[in-house]
Amino acid sequence: MSEIRKLPDHLVNLIAAGEVVERPASVVKELLENSLDAGATAVEIDLEAGGRKLITVRDNGGGMDKHDILLAIQRHATSKISSPSDLNDIATLGFRGEALPSIASVSRMTILTSRGDEGWKLIITGGRMDSLEPAGRTKGTTITVENLFFNQPARRKFLKSETTELTWIERIVTGASLARIECSFSLQHNGRKIFNLPVVDSPIQRLRDRYGLDSTERCAESSGESDGVKALLYIFPEKRWANRRHQYTLVNGRLVTALQVTMPLRDAFSGPAGEPLLLCSVTIDPSQLDVNAHPAKREVRFRKPYQVESAVRSAIPGIAAHRTHSTVSLPYSAHNFTSNSASSHVSYSKEPYRSNEKAVTASAYQTAMDFGMPGKNDFQTIESNSNSWEDSLEMIRISGSYLVTETATGLLIVDQHAAHERILYEEIIASVKGAMSAGQQRMLLPEEISVDDNDKSILKIYKSMITQAGYDFQIIGDTLELLSVPVGIKRGTEALREVIKALSKGVDVSESEGERIASASACAGAIKFGDKITLTEARHLFHTLFTMNDPFHCPHGRPTMIELPFSELENRFGR
Repeated sequence: MSEIRKLPDHLVNLIAAGEVVERPASVVKELLENSLDAGATAVEIDLEAGGRKLITVRDNGGGMDKHDILLAIQRHATSKISSPSDLNDIATLGFRGEALPSIASVSRMTILTSRGDEGWKLIITGGRMDSLEPAGRTKGTTITVENLFFNQPARRKFLKSETTELTWIERIVTGASLARIECSFSLQHNGRKIFNLPVVDSPIQRLRDRYGLDSTERCAESSGESDGVKALLYIFPEKRWANRRHQYTLVNGRLVTALQVTMPLRDAFSGPAGEPLLLCSVTIDPSQLDVNAHPAKREVRFRKPYQVESAVRSAIPGIAAHRTHSTVSLPYSAHNFTSNSASSHVSYSKEPYRSNEKAVTASAYQTAMDFGMPGKNDFQTIESNSNSWEDSLEMIRISGSYLVTETATGLLIVDQHAAHERILYEEIIASVKGAMSAGQQRMLLPEEISVDDNDKSILKIYKSMITQAGYDFQIIGDTLELLSVPVGIKRGTEALREVIKALSKGVDVSESEGERIASASACAGAIKFGDKITLTEARHLFHTLFTMNDPFHCPHGRPTMIELPFSELENRFGR
């Protein structure tokens, strides 16, 4: 007798529900997507017990007639797609036709809907229809889900606390509201209004409404583009939390998780001060995107991931421009620090950040940068006794790796490796492009590197460019003698090895050969994390960083500095 059998529909729905309906937030997400796909301009959500007892989603969308409501509760019945080719160009939030039957199979569901004339009310319990009858309602749909997982006690047992489940729902609704600012949203829990978001004309205003922020709260925005992929970035730098729960990634209006977006943002904006309130909205050709890669549609796949990451990274320097006034200018405010760059930009400024020469040579600045040798704990405090830069300026060096100073609004912390890497990169890339000479520093004694035939070929092809960068060498047999390196390089042989390695990778559309030479040299040749730097190097590093085109990021996009606002310290100390 055969042991293989076809499963009954109600069991198939229960299995499908295990993938689609993970928690109350999954229900809210699916119902909310249906409302928005139906053209709703107002959505109201009522919850009880974190959504476990009751979820009601009410909208003013297109509604359904009797025929549609009966089809909607059947698996794989949808109005969104009709052929396999439609999966390659999905423009709607929903498309599988699994949500309603999956939810209905693990709850008691009531659907009240109307196209504006005759309304209908359907009740279905545990996947079995109880009743369908005419009912009055204005145009739109109301779906009520009660006693979620009532017939799956094991699943119900694994739900988190009421507060945790509500937090997940708040994130889902907030994400949807940021994608559809032309629609109003309200969320109510146990009879208490969580938030009410009216129609607005910008994502910034939607974020202000959602988090109760007034117009005095600073918001930085920027945009970037790479091969048709566009990224819009909005950040409230003073609003920070211990986790990234208040950071939202939208891809074509869909709240998702995408490492190609989150990793560059994490590198640029995460730090000891916490995680800022952030929205990154990516727009991409639907044909270059797979939204069918995850059962709950939380993740997406990109045909060309590097284009997405490149678009996001190109938006980050624009945020840095906004930060100039609150982060960079403040330590130099008494020196009339000025910038020739625009107040907002997407790519790097054409003009470097330049300070007043007289002010830079002031004794207060020199004293402030006057680091002594590391003490027992490698923690030093230096105060300026000069009155030309306020009454005093305190600076510290921590772990031989960070330079810290006070600004008017907080603490400015500079990573010495990232800062030196940025300086070397800009100087070497300018030399390679012929804009200026980076200069050479002669090796006291030539250093040797073993090279193979492939290395020799790379060095022969790019010899003029490598020499222009500041390297001087000669090859004898299978040995390379390194005679000179670019000024500032600390580990010459290691830097040149990385240059050869970078050039041997072949064509990289995101980086030119000159950029690869500069990036590899800077990364390997910069002061390392934990290296002890001399008084002269510390002074030169801090000053030179602020003359760079982009003093805020190393060549890989990591921040060279972070600002810890006093307001954040006050929040953490409960003031």
